[in-house]
Amino acid sequence: MARMTRPRYGPSQTIRDRVLWILANSGGRMERSRLRRCAGIKLADLNLILSELAREGRISITGEVVSLI
Repeated sequence: MARMTRPRYGPSQTIRDRVLWILANSGGRMERSRLRRCAGIKLADLNLILSELAREGRISITGEVVSLI
């Protein structure tokens, strides 16, 4: 498995953008716990972001797996 390099985040990149970038660069699917570690954010914050993205139709959540749509 290829190692994912971390991008340099500028002031204009939001946590939402970071979560989407991580998903896009990891094959479009990831377990919630791994996504939280990769994003470097608290679980409560990640859950809020994932809820928003799911409502917008950008991701789907099945059990513990988060997938890009």
